[in-house]
Amino acid sequence: MTITSVDLSLGLEPAQFGLSDEALASFSAIAPLWQSAVHQALAEEADDPVLAEFAAISARMASALGDPQWQQEWLSAWHKLHGCGFSLTDTLSFFFRVVGLCEHALFGEAVSVNRLYLDLFSILRRSVFTAVIAAVELGEEAGLARTGIPGELAALHALRELAVRAEPVAVLSLVLTNRNRFGQLAASDLQSLPGVVAERLRLLLRPADRIFSGREDEWLLLLPGVQSMAAPTLVAAHIGQAFAEPLGLLSGRSVPLESSIGAAMLPEHGADAESILQAARLARWELQPTREPFGWFRPEMRRDWQHRFDMAEELRQALHHETLTLHMQPQVDAPSGECTGAELLLRWQRANGEWVPPPLIIEMIEENGWRHLFTDWLIRNALHVATEMSAKGIDIPLSINLTADDLLDTDLPELFAQRLETWQVPGSRFTIELTESAMLSDPERCLEVMRRLRALGMRLALDDFGTGYSSLSYLVNLPLNEIKIDRSFVVAMTTSEEHLRIVRTIIDLAWDLDMMPLAEGVEDPVQVAQLRRLGCNRMQGYLYARPLAPEAFAAWYQARLA
Repeated sequence: MTITSVDLSLGLEPAQFGLSDEALASFSAIAPLWQSAVHQALAEEADDPVLAEFAAISARMASALGDPQWQQEWLSAWHKLHGCGFSLTDTLSFFFRVVGLCEHALFGEAVSVNRLYLDLFSILRRSVFTAVIAAVELGEEAGLARTGIPGELAALHALRELAVRAEPVAVLSLVLTNRNRFGQLAASDLQSLPGVVAERLRLLLRPADRIFSGREDEWLLLLPGVQSMAAPTLVAAHIGQAFAEPLGLLSGRSVPLESSIGAAMLPEHGADAESILQAARLARWELQPTREPFGWFRPEMRRDWQHRFDMAEELRQALHHETLTLHMQPQVDAPSGECTGAELLLRWQRANGEWVPPPLIIEMIEENGWRHLFTDWLIRNALHVATEMSAKGIDIPLSINLTADDLLDTDLPELFAQRLETWQVPGSRFTIELTESAMLSDPERCLEVMRRLRALGMRLALDDFGTGYSSLSYLVNLPLNEIKIDRSFVVAMTTSEEHLRIVRTIIDLAWDLDMMPLAEGVEDPVQVAQLRRLGCNRMQGYLYARPLAPEAFAAWYQARLA
């Protein structure tokens, strides 16, 4: 739920958290250490002026935590940050990183810990806790004043009271979404929406049940006294049915909503308030790939979440330290055997030796908001590979895969233009591979980006053609140079007449539209012969080579010339 106004005059009260004047003075003594850690943590984040403004004010925390003027500046920057789309998790992760850097600076790898440093670190952590909790509480007070709905801290307090009384309770984590993300609603409707939603929810619940606003458009429902999982399941079904009907707003407009509900029970799924709330959220997050409306928490979710959390943190570090890599898979002209290009494929090996599937890497990048950071890395490293290959006398075109959201970024062509100019590489050296699904959300905007990329001399290829929502009129209007035939069709065409007809149709269509067909996943000579008979000579697959590191690709390429 968006917080539109916050009373910043309340300030922070460090004494409530055991921070005396003497403790604040001790914190001030390590101000240079704190400031250095904040700047170091900021350097590891994507470049963002709002985050930079917030970090600059946060860097003064050690010496100014008790200063009311600084408190108001910091609280204002906090809410500005969250108003620009930064989640509470993002902000907390930033502070955890700063605290971790301070901890390492104070203790290093020392076996024994100086008592003075230990006390200083304890004060540092309490000071950060004071500031963060005060900011969250003020945000909740603003939300309560605006909607009359208490927030997450109040939900945790209620859960703790129920746990002390050993009273069973079910927790539902509910998110209501709209396909257009409420983009068409007027400001007055957006303001009234939470209250209207809360009122509909109240009509569906018992008087003893309680409603709280969670984080980022989430609702938390507490159902005390339930003895089994049947009652919460029924409540969730009623909520889904109720919001299937469009929600009427004060302006007279209505919006359709889809519900996603995760459920957990105390004490079955958690021993305390924090763990049971996390369990309900994990159950809801588990629903995202399936689009199912409701699900119960299962113990393995917590293990899977921790594994994914650890992996995401390691990926963040890999992005900042640029330890991701690009491998190259050859594209070959079958009649001559000549390598006519190569596709650059993302690869990441974790510290434990595990190779992470590229689709999972992209999924984590998108869900954590790292797309801009990744796209910049991808372009720079693609240009590095191009210049590295040119230095070895290999001037073949290279294909790059963009994420779905890249096509909606109108700044992308300018970013490419700047990088091409810096590296002195012509745009004609690259083919940009796009997926059909990437173009569905805003076709006109995507078309503009595509045309500007073509103006840079780049070629455009439609990847995995036939697996999405293709239509002939849609395809004719796109400024494409190449159509890639999905591996699933190529593998099945030698045993399935239906798949053979699909491949033949795609190849004929490509030539009719003056585009080059390229078959992916070619693994044996029978497929090669069949594709050639159908009119496709450009191929890519394990028959020729698996994706290779640039050094290995150069050796493979040069060996074919010998």
